[in-house]
Amino acid sequence: MVLQFAVRYSRYSYQWYEQVIMMVQQYFSDEEWAVLLKAPMQAVMALTLADRTDPVSFLKEVKAGIEILAAEQQRQDITSDLIQSVLASLNEIDGRESVQGEALLLKREVEMLRDIRNLKNAAEGRQNALAYFEQVGTILGHKVAAAQASEFKDWLLSIARKVAEAVREGGLLGIGVSDAEASTIKKLEKALTFKA
Repeated sequence: MVLQFAVRYSRYSYQWYEQVIMMVQQYFSDEEWAVLLKAPMQAVMALTLADRTDPVSFLKEVKAGIEILAAEQQRQDITSDLIQSVLASLNEIDGRESVQGEALLLKREVEMLRDIRNLKNAAEGRQNALAYFEQVGTILGHKVAAAQASEFKDWLLSIARKVAEAVREGGLLGIGVSDAEASTIKKLEKALTFKA
């Protein structure tokens, strides 16, 4: 209704854009919003840690995951108010960084590698992502309509699939998503159960 109109109009007016973000954010606490903002990176983290792989493939997957998130932040075809607001907030955060472009992507890769280094093992990272997705599911179940929650879930899972498909390391003759990645995506999907 008004919110959907404002989102469509926001492409033409920065002032409307800011108002839409604030309108959507007002339904969440600061802590809940922070969880939603980190959810796409948790999807990347889970899929990056899904397989045992050689160091070169691992670094390629980290790089691909960061590039996929950057591409998501530039999408103009998303119609979900919630996803648009999350992407706008992520873009706002990136806009405050001292570096931009390729340098910002490299910074995000280094940050992700630092976070991975701080884990005991890959299994801990996957478990953290699953717990995170459960938290996202709970927030969505309490705060948004079922249709919006499903859109957000589908979007996060699409990011996970893109990461899994980005670096060919498993499947038939190295083509496609590996068994471990497919299993991780199924676990993430199950973790994103909406608990009202």
